[in-house]
Amino acid sequence: MLVLAIDGADWNVMRPLLERGELPNLSALIEQGASGPLRSLEPLRRSPVIWTAIATGKSPEENGVGGAPPEGGVTQDASAYTSNMWASSAFWDVAGRSGLRVAVVGWLVTWPAWEVNGAMVSDHIHHLDAYARAAQAATLTYPPELCAQVAPLVRTTESVTVEELSRFVDMGSELGLASLEGNNGTVLRTAISGDETVAAIALSLFDAEPPDVSCVYVRGVDEASHVFWIHTDPATRPPADQSKPGTLLLEKQARALGKALPEYYRYADEIVGRLLSRFPPTATIVVCSDHGFRGPGPWGSGRPFMGEEQHALDGVIIMKGPGIAPGTTLCGATVYDVAPTVLALAGLPVGRDLEGRVLVEAFSREFARRHRVRYVDSNDTGARERRSAPAASPADEEIQERMRSLGYIR
Repeated sequence: MLVLAIDGADWNVMRPLLERGELPNLSALIEQGASGPLRSLEPLRRSPVIWTAIATGKSPEENGVGGAPPEGGVTQDASAYTSNMWASSAFWDVAGRSGLRVAVVGWLVTWPAWEVNGAMVSDHIHHLDAYARAAQAATLTYPPELCAQVAPLVRTTESVTVEELSRFVDMGSELGLASLEGNNGTVLRTAISGDETVAAIALSLFDAEPPDVSCVYVRGVDEASHVFWIHTDPATRPPADQSKPGTLLLEKQARALGKALPEYYRYADEIVGRLLSRFPPTATIVVCSDHGFRGPGPWGSGRPFMGEEQHALDGVIIMKGPGIAPGTTLCGATVYDVAPTVLALAGLPVGRDLEGRVLVEAFSREFARRHRVRYVDSNDTGARERRSAPAASPADEEIQERMRSLGYIR
């Protein structure tokens, strides 16, 4: 089984690309399986909070990561969330305790990496240099010695080549690559290097000893959406005004970067294909996103939306496998439903204390007949003690700067 997390994937962007045949790997999964919108947390929350809810099937108040946001608004806490805050088991913990071998790569809020029945490479692997300088690199993976094995696969932002960048830019435009000066280039390099790192590490783990349950988090679609949506959608840009040079520059950037966001979806689809190449046709594949997108908002009504305010409530879920009925359209699925559904597909019991439900409407009749969903009171045996404060990290400054570049910190 592969659970593939694509942060920020949105049906409104995907559908035109799917109709034109430009996302062949995702299209094949959709045609052969079940798919639909996946409702995110309300009110709007940050991705680390949502991905923890997806992994545990429990609310932030129950799982320990995020808690309740300020009354009437989104959370503005700039602190990084860390794994010591988890108070509930992830579905991969449940699978591991049942004897299944797991691999977890890049999932948010997995630093410090904890013991699993297999391998875990935390989301902080992208900050390897900072951890190496602090002599804490061993905290990035489980087992600790795995870090030395995957370190050569970690891409830095500086390693991203002009050739890799140019596919996202109209090189015949007035600005060309100059459109990537400043934050635009920083975010694109971060997205590419991060996704290449995760893909390379995941493939190396698959090749070394194929896990029973693999979980891979791809972050670049979200980052590209935060920064390049405004270049793709004219309605979200301020009108060009000769008296306002910034608006004229933005129009030039838009001519150069208008294809950056859809091109990033095409690139993400290629990563999906690379990962799927290691799985047999009989594998169960679950693709999901934590939220959708709505762009930076109307400029005429004041400051644009930033950070999690750019999120839309409906993300994506796609499932394909021998237990999934092809052509099924899912309605009413939420992020809380992913964990119980994954457990059921793996033949494992589902905790009655989970917030969500098993998406049995996606199951084929034969699978549902032969694999009745089993329930237990809770899967949280051996869950860690709840701690409210995040752990200090050698990469805290780098993480804060990345959050600032995406609009989460103003």
